Amino acid sequence: MAGSKHPKTYTRNSVLRNGVNREHSGSFDLHPLRWRILRAQNLVEFALIFPVLVFLMIGVFDLGRAFYALIQISNAAREGVRYGVTIGLKDTTVPPDGIYEINDAGIKNAVKGEIGNFLDADKLVIPPPVCVCREPDPDPDPLNDLCPSPAPSSDCVSEGTLRVFVEYSYTTIFFPSGDFTLVRDMEMMIP
Repeated sequence: MAGSKHPKTYTRNSVLRNGVNREHSGSFDLHPLRWRILRAQNLVEFALIFPVLVFLMIGVFDLGRAFYALIQISNAAREGVRYGVTIGLKDTTVPPDGIYEINDAGIKNAVKGEIGNFLDADKLVIPPPVCVCREPDPDPDPLNDLCPSPAPSSDCVSEGTLRVFVEYSYTTIFFPSGDFTLVRDMEMMIP
């Protein structure tokens, strides 16, 4: 193949300096002592950076666990309030006085069932659920008042709101600050 131009291949001994291709037999190779110094410098830099990288990786892992626990207790609170407004009321028919009783044990079991084996159930705190009455048309006459009490209570009325709180004591793996309390509450209207 006469006349075909092949690109020049550079070998270990060919070095491009200042735009000029100089081919020498190792004149630009590093001296063995200089090579050892550079290797030692790289090892020292790695030894300084490695603990920081490990600390960051453990922190990201721990933060991921905290978000996972927060999502789990959010789902558990949602399941508890859903159970409370559908089957958690002790009497599913509308009582004559319009006040429902809450099945606390059933709601707590629904919350613990949703947590399952994902989190430590011993660190889970489920305060008694409360009902918040938001009367759509406030009536000054107490005899016609739909709300048994203005403050949150354990008495629920139709179109009131059931609120379930879930608290979880989260323990970090690496950080010495100890436990954090993660709290979630969900509410749903009673039909």
